Amino acid sequence: MRTLVQFVLRRPLAVIMMWAAILALAASYAPHLSEVLRGSTDAVPGSPSELVSRDLNRAFGDGSAFVFPAVLVSEDVPVTDPRFAAAAMTVEHALNASGMHGVQHLWNTGDKRLAGRDGHTALLLVTPPAATFFEAETNVERIRAAIAGTGLERSFSVKLTGMVSMFHDLDVNSSDDLLKAERLGVPLTLIILLIVFGAPIAASLPLLLALGATAVALAVLYAISAIMPVSVFAENAVTMVGLGVGVDYALFLVSRCRQELARGASFPVAVEIATLAAGHAVLISGLAVCIGFAALFQVHVGFLHTLAIGGVTVVLTAVLATLTLLPAVLILIGKRVNWPHRSKPQTEMGRIWSRWAHEAMARPMRYLIPTVIILGVLILPTRRLAPWNMGVRDLSPTMEARQGFEILEKNFSAGWMGPIGVLVSCREGETLWSQEHQAAIISLSSYFAADQRVAITGGFPSLLAMLGSFGTMIHRTEDLPPLAQKGAAKVLSADGRTALIFVVTRSEPESKEVMNMVHELRNSPWTDARNAGLEVRIGGFSAGILDFDDELFGSLKRVVPVVLVTTFLVLAFVFRSVIIPFKAIVMNLLSVLASYGFLVYVFQDGIGANLIGLVPPGGLNSFIVLMLFTILFGLSMDYEVFLLSRIREEYERTGNNREAVASGLAHTGGLITSAALIMVVLFGSFGFTQLTATREFGLGLAFAVAIDATLIRIVLVPTLMKLFGTANWWFPKRIGSLLPKIGYRGQNEVRPAQ
Repeated sequence: MRTLVQFVLRRPLAVIMMWAAILALAASYAPHLSEVLRGSTDAVPGSPSELVSRDLNRAFGDGSAFVFPAVLVSEDVPVTDPRFAAAAMTVEHALNASGMHGVQHLWNTGDKRLAGRDGHTALLLVTPPAATFFEAETNVERIRAAIAGTGLERSFSVKLTGMVSMFHDLDVNSSDDLLKAERLGVPLTLIILLIVFGAPIAASLPLLLALGATAVALAVLYAISAIMPVSVFAENAVTMVGLGVGVDYALFLVSRCRQELARGASFPVAVEIATLAAGHAVLISGLAVCIGFAALFQVHVGFLHTLAIGGVTVVLTAVLATLTLLPAVLILIGKRVNWPHRSKPQTEMGRIWSRWAHEAMARPMRYLIPTVIILGVLILPTRRLAPWNMGVRDLSPTMEARQGFEILEKNFSAGWMGPIGVLVSCREGETLWSQEHQAAIISLSSYFAADQRVAITGGFPSLLAMLGSFGTMIHRTEDLPPLAQKGAAKVLSADGRTALIFVVTRSEPESKEVMNMVHELRNSPWTDARNAGLEVRIGGFSAGILDFDDELFGSLKRVVPVVLVTTFLVLAFVFRSVIIPFKAIVMNLLSVLASYGFLVYVFQDGIGANLIGLVPPGGLNSFIVLMLFTILFGLSMDYEVFLLSRIREEYERTGNNREAVASGLAHTGGLITSAALIMVVLFGSFGFTQLTATREFGLGLAFAVAIDATLIRIVLVPTLMKLFGTANWWFPKRIGSLLPKIGYRGQNEVRPAQ
């Protein structure tokens, strides 16, 4: 690191010009990311729902698994009026011309269930050219543009809705939330920095660095969006983390520089000492955050991989900018960084933190026991954490998918947002036209129809019901009349071996009622169908959500051990200790679990929800649970590494564990508190947005950081350091002798760059 730092300090202008070019390029692409964002969910490769979707598309054509419901509405014209039929035909022709694979409605199917209960609405089912969920999502604007170009009479309007449209509109909502959060969080951060530094230039540098690192990461996400799906949460997570770590890292370095100046060091020496000392902590902290993001590659969901790339990019950019750009800027600015005041050593604040450290170490159990009790109360609710999934009700009422859903719910059924898809198939060499198979399928249909949670059952059973006794005379699809053959092609495969039954529920697809129903259907033995030699498989959006939750919650078994072990090895290598990394991991887990417990209290139990204008959803989103762990575990290392690096520096200088802890806390306690306050403000600003999932994410991060910087770092660290004494620094000598020496060893080693 010393070589890099000295190169930067000798050629600051060249470094600044290089970064200026990078940031200018990033600034030209980053703003366009919101234009290419795609939804916040995807099929889990190889999952039961993904296999059903794949077979649906194979049997009935691409897009069959992702049909869009569109609602045609007229307050003045009834459905029975020929003008209504003409409007539906106009929309159908426009959509077919735009490349859609088909549009079904009352007038080309004769299905009266596609007419609304109020007599003024009709349902159009649009099949897009899409083999995957993300491909379907790219068609949303295309469909809406085609409808807008039809020139329908003013008395008619069309609302495109459905689960795919919902996630598309969720992107728009979330991008708006991001802008609102930034407008709130960034100015508050600047105010805190001004209070901390008392100097506008010093206060501006961390914020500018954080914004620059975030812009680079967003530009990278925009670049890879052409080959990989980038979700809305990738944008939000990268922005949150980029602003948080960017400000923290720069804050650590600028503060250390000002401390060295206050001690009488010349400006070049102060910058070099600060970069070597704080830079070492920044490098290790950044590595810890990157480990958490990299662990997301173990989750078998594609869009999380782009989120991981964005997270690693923003952290590495923040680290590199802190180690290169920031020192170069400081060298050019010189002592003007402290304008309008000269930097003074914060001796009084340091003495306060030192006294607290001595007090905590003198009576460790007095502070340790209440802290453990508080953390226990916070962690206890995690045992009853319940899953919750985002739905159309989380959208703003101004969004088209939400408006379309409200019409569906009122005049049709909420389940049209994403019907349950049931694939029934027979053995090779047979067809579903056999009387035994027809009887088994009609029995299946009757089973679904008898369920009070079901509003409509359709598909192949509807065709059999229409044929009546004539169906027993059919042995292949070609035996049907020409018009019936066309309808049969949508519910029976060309070889006659696979049939579709769709089940429209009374509740929306993500509701607990429907999710429980899908779980029951999957566990059903289907005795009659299996006795007839039929295979029954359950798919659709609800099944996809269930598989998504199973994958994310299940992936914690893979992600958590990898993050824990890797982090332990890195910290053991850095601090030459076994106890310190073990304690760090335990305390980071406490922060994460306390955050989960807090979210259960607020978002599941509703405690205090009314204070922030929240309607509690009754659980936590699986995506949020996973992301909070991977991000928080790394972010918690910020303060751990920064504090312990300073303690280690003092311990190597004095050899006294107690004094090293007191001195380390004296030098970093105030800074850690300030840095944590900034992160709480930045993350907390996302807690007051519109989307419930974003609020869970933001408030979860903010609460964990607050707990980490207070109870964990300020109370548990000094008390446990005292209790373990010199054992804190025990490390096997044989292993230590084989490892290279790294890190900053004290300012006496510093030689000013020439």
